[in-house]
Amino acid sequence: MRLRTRLALAFALLALVPLAVVVPLTLTRLRDTLSRELDARMTAATASAQESLERSASNARRAVEELVESPAMEDLVREARDRPLRAIQAGTAEGLMKSRGLTVLTLFDRNGTVLSSGHLPARRGDPDAVLFAVTKEKSPRPVPVRVDVRGNAGLRQVPALVTARPVDYGDVRLWAVGGVVLDDGLAQHLARLTQTDVTLLSGEATVAHAGSAAPPTVARVLPLGDAASVRLTFSRAAAREAEEGVMRAFLLLAGLGLAFAALLGLWVSRWMTRPVEALTSGARRVAEGALDVQVAARASGEVGELVRTFNHMTSELKATTERLMATERIAAWQEVARRLAHEIKNPLTPIRMSLETLLAAHEARHPSFPNLFKESAGVILEEVERLRRIVDEFSRFARLPKPQLAPVDLGELAQGVLSLYAAPPEGIQLQPALQTGVVARADRDQLTQVLVNLVKNAEEAMTGKGGALRVRVKGTDADAVIEVEDDGPGIPAEHRARIFEPYFTTKDGGTGLGLAIAARILQEHGGRLEVGGEPGQGARFSVVLPRAS
Repeated sequence: MRLRTRLALAFALLALVPLAVVVPLTLTRLRDTLSRELDARMTAATASAQESLERSASNARRAVEELVESPAMEDLVREARDRPLRAIQAGTAEGLMKSRGLTVLTLFDRNGTVLSSGHLPARRGDPDAVLFAVTKEKSPRPVPVRVDVRGNAGLRQVPALVTARPVDYGDVRLWAVGGVVLDDGLAQHLARLTQTDVTLLSGEATVAHAGSAAPPTVARVLPLGDAASVRLTFSRAAAREAEEGVMRAFLLLAGLGLAFAALLGLWVSRWMTRPVEALTSGARRVAEGALDVQVAARASGEVGELVRTFNHMTSELKATTERLMATERIAAWQEVARRLAHEIKNPLTPIRMSLETLLAAHEARHPSFPNLFKESAGVILEEVERLRRIVDEFSRFARLPKPQLAPVDLGELAQGVLSLYAAPPEGIQLQPALQTGVVARADRDQLTQVLVNLVKNAEEAMTGKGGALRVRVKGTDADAVIEVEDDGPGIPAEHRARIFEPYFTTKDGGTGLGLAIAARILQEHGGRLEVGGEPGQGARFSVVLPRAS
């Protein structure tokens, strides 16, 4: 990732950090505030509903008490002293119930027989154990019970708040049990009062329902004994909408802040990194060989000092490199001349001695001169051939052509080279392991020359001893590799530092240019030749080239 991109991202992240800290805290505080507000509203609404229910119960209790204490009720009891069923008609309780604003009223005799029922006239003369059980309550407060009422769908049970009061006249006692039914009217009243969704329940069954609450919701239940309960359902939609609104506002703010920070970061990073990019480009050109590169970017402070130092460095680098290269060329050719003189001097000695022997024998007219001439001529020809090989190797090393790069499958190339060694010397086993599809950009002829040289060296290292000659082709993500490994004596540690030097050899009759040429070929390919293996356990040479994509 480029420095400019990193700086822009850093500015953007710095803009987001405050929001990342503030947003969770703000949302948490907002959520707590809204939750407390909802709890307060729920508590107030529940208290209002409870108060309304208690008010309805109180009104019912007062209405029953007024009814019991009224002259009309006293006259009714007096008339019913001897024959209550004749004095109290079926519709008596209904008239009394409506005049007092009650929705439940039943008149019982001492034994619990219904004398008259305002909410269920058909029960006259029958017992009503549920309502008559209210007469056993010690508290004057109305109690919740389930009463039978007749509706369009027939007889059904509904919850009601009822209370019981005795009516005495002499030794005659009647009971008036009255109250109010908890129905749709009450549910609508509670819904208007609390602004909630109200459901009147009798056990698990819904008796009445009013109001509405948008999801998500939370509910509270007011129990009314075993007979009924009131469920208040509160909507949390407003709190959710407030949270979402705040979140949208923060997201919008974060988006605007991020965009502004990114633009500012790009502008600042471009201003800051322009000299760095110019230095990077200059360093890349220096690496490619343009040693006189000068960076013209304007900068101040440490970066400006770096630009000036870089320009001074490249100026000095070019001059120093030219001097160094000239010195190295002189030193290299001096070394080559010394080596070449040494290699040429060695054959000249036997040539001179042979010629001196021939001259002495010829002057002495030695009878064995023909034999001496034949023997000396063979020595001279052998040494001349050695001189020719030395000159040819030197010519090849000095005039190595520039490689013509093209995609080469190393597995196919190695297979072609190994086909030349289909019948290896006795005792040597060829063990190829060639991975296909390993491609590098190389000069096929020069790479073949390198591989042939390595295989030939491996065979010569195992002459007389035998062993396995292993050739492997493998690839990594970045490199294409050819390995040539033998079971010969290996390369001593003290020789590894010089193994690729020209004219360095450990073989009798070797010129010391084979590995030097191979190393130079690979160097001009952008690769390298590596030596490995343990001394005494064989040598391993690795051809490493950049893998073609």
